[in-house]
Amino acid sequence: MKKKIFNGLLQILGIMIVGAIIGYSVGKIVGDSLSKVDTPNSILLLIAGVLAFILHIIVHEAGHLFFGLLSGYKFISFRVFDFKIIKDENGKLKIRFERLAGTGGQCLMRAPEYVEGKFKYKLYLLGGVTFNIVFSVVFWLVLPSYYTLLFALIGFVLAFLNLIPMGFNDGMTFYHASKDETTRFILHLQLEYIYYQSIGKNLLIEKPEIVEKINSLEITNTNYLTDALEFIKLDGLEYFFEFDALYNEVRKLYTERDDLLSVYKVELMALLVKLISLVNPEDELLEEIMKDKSLKVRLKQKNPQTKNILATYEYGVKLDDEKALNLINEARKIKNKAPNLYIQNLEMKYCDYLENNIIK
Repeated sequence: MKKKIFNGLLQILGIMIVGAIIGYSVGKIVGDSLSKVDTPNSILLLIAGVLAFILHIIVHEAGHLFFGLLSGYKFISFRVFDFKIIKDENGKLKIRFERLAGTGGQCLMRAPEYVEGKFKYKLYLLGGVTFNIVFSVVFWLVLPSYYTLLFALIGFVLAFLNLIPMGFNDGMTFYHASKDETTRFILHLQLEYIYYQSIGKNLLIEKPEIVEKINSLEITNTNYLTDALEFIKLDGLEYFFEFDALYNEVRKLYTERDDLLSVYKVELMALLVKLISLVNPEDELLEEIMKDKSLKVRLKQKNPQTKNILATYEYGVKLDDEKALNLINEARKIKNKAPNLYIQNLEMKYCDYLENNIIK
């Protein structure tokens, strides 16, 4: 805990120093230009700031897309806030809605075939930051004004916040990937896994040799990229509805790994609500996690995964079959709000499973 606090303070100090340098530099560079333009309306400037922030998120993700394509990657999805464009199994673009805590956007792509020592990840990971900086400079040089200055400042701030390694941003992912080949392979594996989910398939089922490869990995630098392997393994159990084994593994991971990212912990808690309700409703851990504020927020999400979690809770813990069935029907109605085709299909399959358990 002390280490996390210390690292957090260092990050804040680093951001303040960078901000001061940027502010001083900008003042020196643009001072003369701004003296020649009219002072803007404060309300318009505020609106421009909001629009600039949204535009820079789009620009940032477009940077990942551009440099990903340049590196031989293939498009999977492009998300800004909750709005998401995906390419389905037939190559057609579709709109879905997905919320991922801690991110304003995300561009996911399928990496080229993995070749040890030659994995192209640098341009893809740094593409967003590069676009933020380039577009900021270009807009200011082409049309210097208070509005383009605001656009540029927001762009530089977002760029540095993503470049300085912290949380699970681009800089941190780049930092971990640059440290060793195993982490780079795992990054590639994650992107491949996401691609298969986008076309409604499970990578471990389609390519069972990957399981052996995962089990043979020697992980020396544990981080959120390597932690994602745990979720890939859990997904294999969920695919076959091996809920007893899944319950044991998820409970063990949750109770033994305090160092997991908060977003991982929240997803584990959400999964535990479902599994405890289904397998062992008397587990005292359920009452503990249901008090967690982050979980309460997570369980307000309107997607089929959440509806099924709540339906299982009503069925297994509250013993309210009618409410459980209503939640199952709600899950079916919003199936298109699942983040990808694989999860959509899996949740619809679970709807049938739970419904059969209730009415039998």
